[in-house]
Amino acid sequence: MWSKIFLFLFGIRLSVIGLENIKKNEHYIYVANHASYTDIPILFAAIPIDIRLILRNTLTRIPIWGWALPFSPMIIIDRSNPKKAKETLALATKRIRYDASVLLFPEGTRTHTGELQQFKRGAFHMAYESGAKVIPVAIKGTFDILPRTKNLPSPNKVVFVTIGVSLEVSKEIQNDREREMDLMRRAEESVRTMLK
Repeated sequence: MWSKIFLFLFGIRLSVIGLENIKKNEHYIYVANHASYTDIPILFAAIPIDIRLILRNTLTRIPIWGWALPFSPMIIIDRSNPKKAKETLALATKRIRYDASVLLFPEGTRTHTGELQQFKRGAFHMAYESGAKVIPVAIKGTFDILPRTKNLPSPNKVVFVTIGVSLEVSKEIQNDREREMDLMRRAEESVRTMLK
């Protein structure tokens, strides 16, 4: 609801492709490129199922929206504390199995240039541990709305969200780390292709 209100207030229109790739009775790990803070409400509006966002604890300092996060079902991770971060990821893995899908931005932070950054491995370790499929998602247009250098969104823009085909951990690769790296490479390439 709050996502749709946000989009309405700023005149942001969505074009969503690939909803047929989501099976409503399955839980997934969604991995998306990250160009702007507006990626979050846009994805919640674009993907019509229950999702838990994994986000860093520093976002709880943002006035109003950030202050509400500790009271939401989102998963807040403290990246400065490796032990707590590991416990949080274990909780996220459990939720994927029994509760809801999870959304991550595997670049780790918003892009400075609008270009896709290299993915990091954490989301794909979770996929291996949980057995969940990964759905790559490409968001195009949010960098123009709210890049890192701006504080307020530019109104009246169109954002394109493309939901890719789900990816699974390869059964042909025996080494666990290589399985995760292979899945990460395939997901990154899928997002890069969809952005084009």
